[in-house]
Amino acid sequence: MRHLSTLTILTLLLTTLLSCVEEPQLTYNEIEQRSLKAWVEKYHPELVDNYQEEGGYYVEVINRGVQDSVAISGKDVWVWFDFTGRDLNGTIHETRSAELATQLNTYTNYTHYIPAFRFSGADHHTLMEGTYLATFNKLKIGDEELEVRYGTELRLYLPSSVIGSTVDTNDGGYEGEFASDGTKPMIVDMKIWGHVNNPVAYEGERVNSFAKANGGLCSDHKSVTEDDATTEAVRRRTTRTENEESGDEEVDTRPLEFFDGRWHQPVDTLEQLLVNYAYSPARTTFDYRNALGSDTLKYPNETQYDAGRIYGSGQLGDIDRRINEALVERFGAGISYDEVLEADSINVKNVAKIWYIGRFLDGFIFDTNIDEVKEIVYGKVDDEGEALEFETTDPEDNEYILAWELAMPTLRLGQWATILTVSTYGYGIEGKAGTHTSTTTTDNSYYDYANYYNYMNYMNNYYGYGYGNMYNSGYYGYNPYYYGYTPPTTGTTITTTTTSAEIQSYAPLMFQVFVEK
Repeated sequence: MRHLSTLTILTLLLTTLLSCVEEPQLTYNEIEQRSLKAWVEKYHPELVDNYQEEGGYYVEVINRGVQDSVAISGKDVWVWFDFTGRDLNGTIHETRSAELATQLNTYTNYTHYIPAFRFSGADHHTLMEGTYLATFNKLKIGDEELEVRYGTELRLYLPSSVIGSTVDTNDGGYEGEFASDGTKPMIVDMKIWGHVNNPVAYEGERVNSFAKANGGLCSDHKSVTEDDATTEAVRRRTTRTENEESGDEEVDTRPLEFFDGRWHQPVDTLEQLLVNYAYSPARTTFDYRNALGSDTLKYPNETQYDAGRIYGSGQLGDIDRRINEALVERFGAGISYDEVLEADSINVKNVAKIWYIGRFLDGFIFDTNIDEVKEIVYGKVDDEGEALEFETTDPEDNEYILAWELAMPTLRLGQWATILTVSTYGYGIEGKAGTHTSTTTTDNSYYDYANYYNYMNYMNNYYGYGYGNMYNSGYYGYNPYYYGYTPPTTGTTITTTTTSAEIQSYAPLMFQVFVEK
């Protein structure tokens, strides 16, 4: 019986070993795929037939989109889309929605809550892998195929293998309640707002359209005095030589031609880099007559930014009015049409000081060094603004964007102006990533003083005040408290949060600038 029992045991052990050898080894991705499938079968069984073989994800169609619009699938296009990422429990870790960010208490006034703009193409893309697969490929929805187009809204259930590293989690103010786990599945809500084949041409059209609708576009630098007799008379009167009491002879009229309220090319050969030399926060228009008012730049042919607490619908005009009042109070209205010929060029100084407001064409302010503007827009001033120094002898040494290097030398001291540019002369086609960081520092000053005070009391009590004072500073000439002393590590915790706005690819920019006299 003992022999039989032993044989039975050996047989069982051998069977167990063989079964272990034959059991297939699963990768993490395979385990996750099985887990995701089980989760979908339990919570969303209606999506089982919407499984996408390439990528191994599931699709829920919320809105098929405008069916007579051009499909994106299979094309090399730049796509505008909204994006919100969640874990399987529904906890949001990234969103481009101002409303959701407000609910999550992650909203910031530095963040431009608008659709992302990314490239989707056959050879490469700048979308997260899972959203790219859903955008570029035809989707299997049951027994049908769906092509993504304008207005299409999808909910994607993605395994970590197609999330990739292009997710902008915790970056630029778009973060949610916590950071995403790169090894876990993600639920992505995605809405397509549009696409364009040639972003360079589209961006140029936006800039030209803005200029034409907001003062006029001048590409030939010629005066338009023949259109207005009053304008012609004023121009003759203000451009005569000092000793001339009559006659029609004029001095160099080029500055005045540039001061006619239209947008001009500071460099003749570069289109879509434009300057309005007549801009002032104290004028309702760019007219040379300088009618005073409270409005600043208008934004026709652009959808006014209507999301978020600060730039909410109906509030942008009020914000601009308050900004204009602050700018005029601090810097003045700038030089007038009558003063333009008397004002010195910026180049008379080796270094000129510049104050600025950087905007997108919908009016959103992404950067400024003017504290009054920071207070109005952001509600606080984290860092005190200083004038930027612009080297005039060799503008390229400034390392500013090309639009500044080319446009600033054409300005005059004490002048307000507005620079309008495509991304080619700004931050390039890649744009500039937004950042959102927090740093914590420890302030030991109080504890250092307290410990020093206690040490001095001990020393003087032991040695006596006379000997101690001599020992402390007179005889040895140094303070023994600091000799070999290590300050305590505890202290006052100070947390500083720094956020900068994202500048997307192919984003036209506008700068309101003032040059100090």
